[in-house]
Amino acid sequence: MGKRPLEGIRVADFGWIYSVPHATAWLGALGADVIRIETSTAPDLVRFLTGTDGSTGANRSGIFHAINTSRRSLALNLAMPEAQEIARKIIRRSDFVTENFTVGNMAKYNLAYDDLVKIKPDIIMLSGTPLGQDGPLAGSVGFGPTSQAFAGLCHITGYPDSFPCGIGGTWPDFAVGTGMVFFLLAALYCRDRTGEGQYLDLSMAEMVTSMMPEAMMDFLMNGRDQAAIGNRDESMAPHGVFPAAGDDQWIAIAIAGDDEFAQLCEALGARSMASDPKFGRLFGRLANVEELEREIAARTRVHPRDELVAKLRTRGLAVGPVYSTPELMEDPVFSRSSMLVKLKHSEVGERVVPGLPVEFGAIDLEYRGAPMIGEHTDEVLTELLGFSAEEITRLKEAKVLI
Repeated sequence: MGKRPLEGIRVADFGWIYSVPHATAWLGALGADVIRIETSTAPDLVRFLTGTDGSTGANRSGIFHAINTSRRSLALNLAMPEAQEIARKIIRRSDFVTENFTVGNMAKYNLAYDDLVKIKPDIIMLSGTPLGQDGPLAGSVGFGPTSQAFAGLCHITGYPDSFPCGIGGTWPDFAVGTGMVFFLLAALYCRDRTGEGQYLDLSMAEMVTSMMPEAMMDFLMNGRDQAAIGNRDESMAPHGVFPAAGDDQWIAIAIAGDDEFAQLCEALGARSMASDPKFGRLFGRLANVEELEREIAARTRVHPRDELVAKLRTRGLAVGPVYSTPELMEDPVFSRSSMLVKLKHSEVGERVVPGLPVEFGAIDLEYRGAPMIGEHTDEVLTELLGFSAEEITRLKEAKVLI
């Protein structure tokens, strides 16, 4: 395998919760030295969300383990000037600084971009916030559900006769974290060409809005306000989930054209539907979509889900089972994929966590278990900054390292 592409790149990571840790986990897997700067006096909320195994603690959260791989942890009490100076020393030796605190928090610790560019002119700093760094709402506190709502996603999600819906509280965080990786690497490429660093101001809500282009363009071009349509699609029918035999068993079906619809009808033993004026052509299916869905559901519900999926796939149709989490984990294709990695942790032992959803042909990814809080404090201060054991002891006694 070849050299990891981000070897030699260092990240001073102040991020917490989901989006930034997700991004820096990917950077770490690609070879970057990610130093997570945190403190036990105000630990990451995710460290205590769930112990997964029934036992909670700062180092036991399964969710934290899943999104904080491939990094080191340095415990600093940033309320103290001496700790802030240690952070600056690390930043002088870093390429990236990442954070997603409320606007103004980094400035409170004298670690805002304007402070850092004075000591590291080519630093690349990324700040992720719900609504960006500027404007009347910039100081707002936000989480996934509020970002989805502000971005307009909830307005077009759900069913026509229901209220606005989100698509999962943490979904925006991981989508935003993935985008952060792209933006950071773009800035790194720019620095390699020009020698100049820069500040990246990322709004989570804007990122979410950018992923609903149909609604945006429909309004900008046609003045039309799209509304929630459930699982349906404006240019495909049938398009949605349909019941299969058994308790809470479902199959997803998406039919793109009339020929595919004829194949579906034949497989379901309803060949006459393909010649019915109400259903034979796409326009008719869209105009009579409720009746169409009832007819399809009446035929899918008599088939075992996986048998029906296999039968329809042989005809080249876009179908799939609606998996629960346990079913997904037991699927042989997924369970054998390179995405699932088994990592060791000093306190909880061995756990399986998700890695990057890609298999590189010439890169050996670097996966390491999530760190215990402050696990690498001595290591970072000694190896990177040259602190002596006596100096580290003094800093611990003074509560600078905590």
